[in-house]
Amino acid sequence: MQIEVLASGSTGNCTYLETKDHIFLIDAGISKKSIDVELEKLNKSFSDIEYLLITHEHEDHIRGLCTILKRTNVTCFMSKGTFQAILHGKNEPLKSIIQEKSASGYIILLNRLENSILYESILLGETEICVLPTFHDAAESIGFRIKDSEQTLVYITDTGYVHHSLFEIISNADCYVLEFNHDPYILMSSDRTYSLKMRILSDHGHLSNEDAAITLAHVMGTKTRFVFYAHISQECNLTEIIELTRKKVMDDLGIDTSHIEFVVTSPLPTKVYKI
Repeated sequence: MQIEVLASGSTGNCTYLETKDHIFLIDAGISKKSIDVELEKLNKSFSDIEYLLITHEHEDHIRGLCTILKRTNVTCFMSKGTFQAILHGKNEPLKSIIQEKSASGYIILLNRLENSILYESILLGETEICVLPTFHDAAESIGFRIKDSEQTLVYITDTGYVHHSLFEIISNADCYVLEFNHDPYILMSSDRTYSLKMRILSDHGHLSNEDAAITLAHVMGTKTRFVFYAHISQECNLTEIIELTRKKVMDDLGIDTSHIEFVVTSPLPTKVYKI
């Protein structure tokens, strides 16, 4: 596998992921033009992108979706709730194109398993995608565990918490892209409205640094080589505080992280990492 986070944060989210046999984008929260520029640096083009995985309908995750669907034949996966939220939204061009693409089979809606919080898995050659529930103020937000014959990547952002029943499913992955959104003290001292602060702190908001680090402590293992700090608030967080918080949690629990590289994401692209 190889990964490049093209953008992460409230201004836009998009990640390039190449498994053993397929190439994906996760989310399309930046313009197609911006994605094209980064693909060119990888000696790729949009014709190489086979699948687009959408986590939820918020603008910073679908800003480029309309143009992408109009100009390419990429197969797009999203939850039924996300699809319905877009259809009931105010973006008329996007509503029109997702209806057209859905009728043509280019949009595939993901179904929950009966009596489970999980969804049906997607098997694409040697790549298996386990669709995970996240808990956010969106219609039906999701994350992913993506596994090929060699490596496993877990992608979870935009969630107030990670359900404990997922810990075993996402344990000992080679790479985690995990939200480290905010420091609660900076958030509460910020100029944001009280209602927004409560939304972010809620179970359907965003992961704090400490909650993310504790989650990570429960799931990472001997195979884990990379952790990407994702969806970092530019107003209510600092990289130094993320690092201090993560180290304190790991030290308190006696967990050795010397074998892991921690990568800070931002609205700008990271380098390409080979997992």
